Amino acid sequence: MSFRFRRVVTGHAADGTAVVRSDEIVTSQPRLRGYEARVVWCTGQIPADNDEEHFDDGAPGPKGSRVLFRIAEFDPAEAEHTNMHRTETQDVAVVLSGRLDMVLDSGEVVDQLTAGDVLVQRGTMHSWVARGDEPVRVLFVLVDALPVRIGDLVLGDDLTALGGRISPMPQSSDSPA
Repeated sequence: MSFRFRRVVTGHAADGTAVVRSDEIVTSQPRLRGYEARVVWCTGQIPADNDEEHFDDGAPGPKGSRVLFRIAEFDPAEAEHTNMHRTETQDVAVVLSGRLDMVLDSGEVVDQLTAGDVLVQRGTMHSWVARGDEPVRVLFVLVDALPVRIGDLVLGDDLTALGGRISPMPQSSDSPA
């Protein structure tokens, strides 16, 4: 199920003109059964620093300062929603190909997300389910957010279903996969 994409990163020469800093083929990495992904870029701080002396090849910063761009692929042969989780992030999911459902812990289902559809996920308990016959490719953008508060109830990260196998947002010491 491995997939590849080209990642081009720009920067600046000493005279201030724009240059290509890197141009490479990146290969996905397995994260869960039926799910491969690879970080395209992750900021080290907010606002992001475009100065050349701080070029860090997309290394994630500490919690509260990260914006992560990840391309993921789901295998519909493994379609189930056992990956129910919540993160302290606001996420934008852009479906690039295939068909995807999002299941909420309330039982509500957003079904039939297809190429070009965009979903904004705001700290909810959710899972992703690939549908159809072809792999589902998605661009995720995760932005650190405060925990959800509903009155006195605080809804923070809940990664129990992931069993410690992965964390959707890497810490600064993790490799950006």
